[in-house]
Amino acid sequence: MKFREDGTFHILQFADIQELPEASEDTMALIRRALDTARPDLVVLTGDQLKGYSRAFRKKPGQTEKAIRGILEPIVSRGIPFAVTFGNHDRQSGMSNEEQMGIYRRIPGCVDWLNSRGQEILHGPEEGTFAIGIQNFEETKTVMAVYLLDSQGDAAGGGCQTLHPKQIYWYKAARDTFAQVHGGLVPGIVFQHIPMPEYYRLLRRVDKKTRGAIRTYRTHANEYYLLDEEKCDGGSFREAVSAPDNNAREFESLREKGDIFAVYCGHDHRNSFVGNWGGIDLGYTPSCGFHDYGDGVSRAVRELIFHEENPADYEARLLTYKELVGSRPSHPFRDFVYSHIPATREEALEKVKKYLLFTGLAIAVVQTLRGAAKKNGGKK
Repeated sequence: MKFREDGTFHILQFADIQELPEASEDTMALIRRALDTARPDLVVLTGDQLKGYSRAFRKKPGQTEKAIRGILEPIVSRGIPFAVTFGNHDRQSGMSNEEQMGIYRRIPGCVDWLNSRGQEILHGPEEGTFAIGIQNFEETKTVMAVYLLDSQGDAAGGGCQTLHPKQIYWYKAARDTFAQVHGGLVPGIVFQHIPMPEYYRLLRRVDKKTRGAIRTYRTHANEYYLLDEEKCDGGSFREAVSAPDNNAREFESLREKGDIFAVYCGHDHRNSFVGNWGGIDLGYTPSCGFHDYGDGVSRAVRELIFHEENPADYEARLLTYKELVGSRPSHPFRDFVYSHIPATREEALEKVKKYLLFTGLAIAVVQTLRGAAKKNGGKK
């Protein structure tokens, strides 16, 4: 895998497709239009390709493979290589990540250590964790590294798991291997599903009465935030950052020698902001799937364009459904519901509490008015 003759390398990131065996026509339309617009050299799928908790995967055998092949059909038919890592919902389909990777490997175009075909690929300690070396156009050296990290799944007590220490050790070993083979540190970008706790560094805490403030939960319970525009370069912040409660010190490891210039994740479907903290760009790519909650026709994929002479000086933009397909999805009512449902259990519980409180107050007011009416009606 190498840079183009014009010195660029194009990646298209798909986050939180969360599709079913029978995929949404809107999801597939966005994928097809994005591929034809960006014409990427590599597609990176950053987890939650499947809405694994859906009953649709348990109706009959083969549904997981059907969903995977359906999602990938536009990519495969265009002959575009793709790389895959996993999210917290993929394994909920009833098939492990290892079994799913076996399916991906059988599909033409899968970039993986077993399908390396002469490419420079460093395999990690588990499926979904590996690195791809991108060579210069002349194919004389690797000038950029693309790391995919499986950021694990849901924690036993709620929230998200952290990366395993073995993944951190592997990254450092891979970084040093690239440096040893190619005579110096190789600039790299990381793709993973779940954001790091450091994403909160791109926000500023505000009073809960501040217009547009987003309430956060767990380790940031009962706090309210807005996007820190001094640190961020556009994008939206529309739901709480769902990072692990515990810090695995991933960020410190990525920052250790200065080779990593960016990290892009998904997981929080309505967020799309990008900012810089500690010399590393931290970015979100929103959901592009229409079978789960999202930001309406602002669902999108992310295009990244790198330059051979300086990969860290890259360009990034969102390709939205509204821009590529249209302003009205095929199922407006369903999309309206998905655009307004809570993003997390904590947010859902908070809305239920508010609803019950409002209902209780309404009942109390009605009963008070009825009592007053009876009292007044009984006066002589």
